[in-house]
Amino acid sequence: MLFKQSAQVLAAFIIALSVCTSAQATQITEIDDSIEWEVTSERDDIGDVSTWRREVPGADVKQFRGEVILEHSALEILLTIDTPDDLVKWVYFCRASKSVPPNYSYMEYKGVWPVASRYVTVKSDSWIENGVIYISSRNIDDVGPERKNMVKLREFHNLFEITPLGKKMTKVRFTTFVDLAGRLPSWLANAVSSRAPRVTLAGMRDILDDGERDFDNATVNDLSSVASPEHKLQLAALLQTIEDLDDSDPLDPNDD
Repeated sequence: MLFKQSAQVLAAFIIALSVCTSAQATQITEIDDSIEWEVTSERDDIGDVSTWRREVPGADVKQFRGEVILEHSALEILLTIDTPDDLVKWVYFCRASKSVPPNYSYMEYKGVWPVASRYVTVKSDSWIENGVIYISSRNIDDVGPERKNMVKLREFHNLFEITPLGKKMTKVRFTTFVDLAGRLPSWLANAVSSRAPRVTLAGMRDILDDGERDFDNATVNDLSSVASPEHKLQLAALLQTIEDLDDSDPLDPNDD
């Protein structure tokens, strides 16, 4: 009898644990890539940001994307993205940011009345494919501080695509989907999806152009755990290839 009761208690505990685990699972929305992007701003000049957005069925805020060509090296851009304490200086509506050991980033976003401020903790991963450097960031629900009088983002997914075009020329594409958790006024949802990519990439451009940070002696080893040791070797090889191309003379028949 005691064994039977113990087995029932254990079974109930396992069921309760599975329910709690599923409740805490991070939400991941499946994006329908067949839905076309709507152009919201298209620019051709270096340093100017082009933007797009598209509907996500059932979501208040549209998925948004921005793209810009910057006169800075890929490594400078990577290190800028990989410095959590500085995100507050250039990310749209970010009012606070910091690193969370061992390898997470925490951000708070300003609220606009009547909408409360938001916060999120994310983990980033990176990889290289066909000469493009990717950094993907997703929210992690069971890590980082919990805030009262603020709302935790239900879902956050950033993807940076960084394409070196030359030693000091890089294309940056920034695609984001967020679930802000709670109904939003339509004017605010539209403002977020249209302004966020432009303001964020322009902010990155401006902080790099201002030269606030000295990158003269920077190397791939200055990157955090967002880049694995293997990825750092691949990245160093890619950047060296770009540097060799920049140093070549296309008019010299002896320069291969």
